[in-house]
Formats: sequence, structure tokens, C-alpha cells
Amino acid sequence: MSKFDKLLYLECYSGISGDMTVGALLDLGASEEVLRRELAKLPVTGYDLRVGRTKKCGIDACDFDVILRDEPSHGEHPHGHHHHGEHIHGESHMHTHEHTHEDHHAHEHRTYGDISRMLRESSLEEPVLETAKKIFHVVAEAEAKVHRMPLEEVHFHEVGAVDSIVDIVAAAVCLHDLGISRVAVSVLHEGTGTIWCQHGRIPVPAPAVLEMMARYGLPVKITENEGEMITPTGAAIAAALRTETALPERFVVKKIGMGAGKKEFAQANILRAMILETKEFSGQKGAKEGRKEDPPKESVWVLETNVDDCTGEQLGYTIEQLMDAGALDAGCFPVGMKKNRPAYMLQVICREDQRESLENLIFKETTSIGLRRYQESRRVLEREFADADTPWGTAKVKVCSHHGERYYYPEYSSVKEISKKAGISLQAAYHEIQKAAEPGERTEG
Repeated sequence: MSKFDKLLYLECYSGISGDMTVGALLDLGASEEVLRRELAKLPVTGYDLRVGRTKKCGIDACDFDVILRDEPSHGEHPHGHHHHGEHIHGESHMHTHEHTHEDHHAHEHRTYGDISRMLRESSLEEPVLETAKKIFHVVAEAEAKVHRMPLEEVHFHEVGAVDSIVDIVAAAVCLHDLGISRVAVSVLHEGTGTIWCQHGRIPVPAPAVLEMMARYGLPVKITENEGEMITPTGAAIAAALRTETALPERFVVKKIGMGAGKKEFAQANILRAMILETKEFSGQKGAKEGRKEDPPKESVWVLETNVDDCTGEQLGYTIEQLMDAGALDAGCFPVGMKKNRPAYMLQVICREDQRESLENLIFKETTSIGLRRYQESRRVLEREFADADTPWGTAKVKVCSHHGERYYYPEYSSVKEISKKAGISLQAAYHEIQKAAEPGERTEG
């Protein structure tokens, strides 16, 4: 892709949900084998995956389904059920939008804090983990606002927790398996009317979905379709993954994936995902072909605050929370303040749609009473993820390109795993993985 920049476009003219997204990404070429392997790393049971084909208005599409297994109670319900309940596209809603199945047996509850810890302690690849945490944070943040409760206390009923976790992590796995780092999202189309939840009927869009639309500036169009077209997980995926607010002026469609929804509308109930390639033209028109191009530039926000009365534990926890919430980077730097006090400057780099929520998090978790914010431009090298085969197993490597050169950076989680398996130092494992990834340097199998 030396002259082209790869972009994922999600066309949400029939709404969006977790299962539709995963189906579309699998149809684009994400590996089902990789997906199942990564999901097996989660301490989550009680479900089966089904990947098949279906037709919507005659259009062939990939049908991804998380099938939950009921645990029979006193001989009742000896059957599995889909996680779709009465929702149009799939996953049950966190906290409020529960299954309407007649579940008489009790389910364990998981809070957002529990799920965050579970993800951190999993052996998921680092880029997958970061994307999953970001999506979960977006939807939990909306639920916390709707129900006026602390973020960490937003809870999932067990059935809802299982399918939400699987759909979100599956979307993250597929995204990174395809090597996608840029995502554009179309206008989200939504239905009208009401849907059932635990406490009765609520309006469409659901309150959490509406909150995400407002917080992240997601464009929406209300259609004449009756019922819900955008689920909370779908809205969170759109908000968390979107890096572009508009399509480029010119592009080439390289591949198309179709993800099937679970209800019939007048139009085909599908999510179309497209991989686009956009040629970056730099300099004057008519520049010679083969000219080396600089990485694309983008605008980011920098947030800074100096604190001299905040503990190390608070700052460490705050950085962890900032990264979980989708910050591009966060760190602390020693500074000297008035009255000769040693202190730290907390610095955060984020995108525009994250700025306000991250500022609020800083005020909540630290002793800061004010912060600086300013926009900067940054250049980001084109990157993708690749697998490197070593004598001790497959390792994930980030491959960056610049002016025709390619650089190979093994992911920390893979380096740690290989180091333990091989009984070698972390540095030695890093070099072994790097050597296996570089063209012409792979060892014989």
C-alpha cells in the first residue's frame, strides 16, 4: 500500500449492531479461525458461535450469531436461545435492555469494572484489547449517564454480559485481523416507536443510544421503519471506531463485506462494510509518479495539568482509566512547581470526540482544578498488523511503512508470551520475533 491508504467504510443504512458488524468484517476476509482462537482467551462460557450465510432481499450476507446456552433450573428451559430477544439486530442492552425470554433462574451480575478487569487480565493481543476496552467504555459511559450512576457500577446481567462481551471483542479481533486503523461511518439510520425493556416500553432510539449520538456527534436519520435499528453495542462500535467524519473525495472500492441483521425491513437489512483505498496526492498536479509521500497528517488535542498533591496511585489509576477510555496516549512527567514543590505534569493526547469525556475523567480522578488544552497536528505512519511464525508459536507484529521502508515492531504481549515459552529474555524474544517477521529473515520450519 505504498501509494494507497486503506480505509474501512461502514454503510449503516439499515442501522448497526454488534453481530452485523462482525458478520460484515468476516465477509470482508477476517479469519474465523483467528476469531475463535482469540475469543477462547476470554474467561466467558455459556455460548456457541454460528457463522453462516443468509439472504436479505435476495442479497447474500454473512450471518454471525452468538447462541446463548440456558442453564436449566428444576428441569425447565433445557434449550439454548439466540441472544437477539426482541431486538432487531442482536445483542441485549446493558443494564436496562434485558432479554424478554422467561428466564426464571438467577444470573450472576457483572459490573463495568468487573469486565474492564477481566479484559485487562486476559491474554488478548494488545491492539484487540485496546479497541475492545474503548468500545465498552463508550457504551458504559452512556449507560452511566442515563441511569445517573458511577461508571464502574454500571452492570450487565449475565445473559447480556456474555453476548455484549463476545460481540465487542469479536468486532475488535476482526478489525485488527484485517489491519484496519482508519474507519469512516455513514449516517446511522434508526427506526421509530418503542421497544420492550425490563421495566416496560421505552422510546426508540433507546436512551443509551441517544446519549452516544449526542456525545460523539454521530449523524442520524429517523426512518419509517418500526422498531430499533441501532443497538447500544452498534452505536458504541460506530462511536469508538470512527476516525473520519467524511469520505475522501476520490477512492477505489477494493472489497465489500455484507453483515446480516435479524429482522426483515422493506429494504435489505444488512450492514455493508467496504475497504477503500485513497490515493494521496501531494505537491502540485502532475508530480512525477513514484514520488515519496509523507505520512498523512491529522489533528489531535493535547490535555495537560500540573499536580503537586496527587498520589502516585491516583496518577497511575488515572492513566489506566484514560487509556481504557480511548486516549491515544497518556503519561506523567516530573516538573517543578511554585514553592519549590516537586510535581507531575499529566499529559493526554486524544481526538476531538474524546476531549470532553477525558477532561471530566481527569477532574474526577485527580486533584487538578484546571487544565490546558490545545490542538496539534501529528503525522502517523501507515501501519498494519501481521503474524510472525517462530519456533515457539505465532506472534503479532506491527508493521509500519515510511518512504518505501518497512519497520517491524513486535507487540509486547506476544514478546512476553514467547519469552516465557522459550525461557529466554524479553529482549532476546523481541529480536527473535522481529527476525521472523522481516522478509528474507524467516527461519526454516
